[in-house]
Amino acid sequence: MINSLVKQLGFLFLILICSFSAHSQTTAAVKNKSPFPVKYISLVDQKIILKTLTLAPVYDNINGVYAEPIQKLLIDLLQSDKVWGYSEFPDLNKKIFIEKFDSEPNDVLEVLTKTNSQGLLTAFITKGARGLSAKLKLFTQDQGLILIEESFQDINTFEISKLREIFVTMYHNIKSKLPYRGYVLSRRGVDVTLNLGSMNGIQLGQELSLAQILKLNRHPKLKTMVGVEKEIIAKLKVTQVEPYLSFAQIVFEKETGVVEPGAKVLPSEYVGYPTPEMNSDGVVIGDSPAKTQIAVDSGENAALTKSSDKTANEQKAILLDKHNSFGVLTVQGVITQYKETAELFSGANPSASNSFAPGAYLGVQLYVLKNKLFVDFNTQLNMFTSENNLTGSTPFNLSYSFSRYSGAVGYDYFWQDDEGGNPLKLTAALGFVSFKTDVTTSTAFTSTQTSALDLQLKAAMPLTPEYPLIVGAKLDFYLNPTFSESPVNSGDGKVSITSLVGLFGIYPVSDKVHVRADLGITNISASFSGVGTRVNPSKSTSIQAISEQIGIEYLF
Repeated sequence: MINSLVKQLGFLFLILICSFSAHSQTTAAVKNKSPFPVKYISLVDQKIILKTLTLAPVYDNINGVYAEPIQKLLIDLLQSDKVWGYSEFPDLNKKIFIEKFDSEPNDVLEVLTKTNSQGLLTAFITKGARGLSAKLKLFTQDQGLILIEESFQDINTFEISKLREIFVTMYHNIKSKLPYRGYVLSRRGVDVTLNLGSMNGIQLGQELSLAQILKLNRHPKLKTMVGVEKEIIAKLKVTQVEPYLSFAQIVFEKETGVVEPGAKVLPSEYVGYPTPEMNSDGVVIGDSPAKTQIAVDSGENAALTKSSDKTANEQKAILLDKHNSFGVLTVQGVITQYKETAELFSGANPSASNSFAPGAYLGVQLYVLKNKLFVDFNTQLNMFTSENNLTGSTPFNLSYSFSRYSGAVGYDYFWQDDEGGNPLKLTAALGFVSFKTDVTTSTAFTSTQTSALDLQLKAAMPLTPEYPLIVGAKLDFYLNPTFSESPVNSGDGKVSITSLVGLFGIYPVSDKVHVRADLGITNISASFSGVGTRVNPSKSTSIQAISEQIGIEYLF
């Protein structure tokens, strides 16, 4: 009986093994019928893809003075964006305080659901004792939490035009801090379409990486993204490029069919977002192509930096004396090496000099046509003493003042090469200049005044592409000069004025304050003919002035 029981149990066990084997084979057969058996699904990856954004009402604490123009600007940016679309913020039954979105993620998800959007932007502007502060925040479908925040604070910034520029920069920075640059729009075989193009820096033949975001690492308190965990799933080679689209072929794929619409393009060299451009009224008029941009991968997250673009923009702004300024006020201290010599008919050759003649320079430049056409007025004054070395002449010490007055109308031309580097500003100005020396009455020297039309040419450029110091040179051509003496004269004077190449340097301390240094050399030579009123007339006289100036430029 025991043997019979053992046989029955063995038979049942055999049946179970056969059934399990058949089931396994059937399951495998069903699975293998699918041409793309591997499916990568990441919920986080799907929650941070951004196609349409909505904008909450902008908040400020001064009755909408800043909120209204910034609200209009941000809507304009979203509507002009070739990557993000715009959905109008909904009318909610309950009153929403946007500053509470940080702590009420369910309210964020409610807004996103009602607007059918994947992202929500909020903007805050406050004016207080510490100046103006602004914040721009991006929330996503990932739990309704904040993803990226950009902020600004400055004690000297209050102009709406400047605030517009700040928000354009923050808007661009938020896009650049996303852990991806674009995504796959469609796939057909090994051909894919991307929502990135030449305006993003995409080039024909370029290789790109596709990845899937597996995890967001968030700040434990602020909840903003501090890093991501990702997995490379494919490599692409670009085959065709349009301004805002490109086409590529898959050259490597981790598993057949793993690349699907929505697959993320990682930040890489020369891939970025174009910078929005505004006109003088604060209206977005287009995009400026993304330039050289280097992706820096910390191991957890790829963060885009734009040091080359930033430096180029700073250099351009300095060269153009900062757009949105009405003019420039320049105040400098001056040290002049002054020397005057004369050849008298008596045979004597008196001279007067001072190697450390202190003075001051004051100049103002007003823009008539948006940093192009300008009017310029400036004056320089040096006061000093010098020995009187003419035998028998009194007094022994001569008191001098040497001054220069100038007024001109000029034009700035800005040039930059096709690659966006090597900016250069060329300036031409035409005006009137007058040099005047006042000296103690003596038989050695007379007070003089020399005037002429002044054609001035200048060129300025950055010292290096990476350093914001601007260096330049200037050259003056003096036309139709005149010369006069007082209180007595040596006859009719024939004068020439020469100015050796002057040099200058500008270093920005802040947006509105620059340190400026100048070096200039001027020579005035006059010869006399005819009958004069001097007791001991002069055959000729010459004046040389070498001036070193240093001070500040203030942009207003």
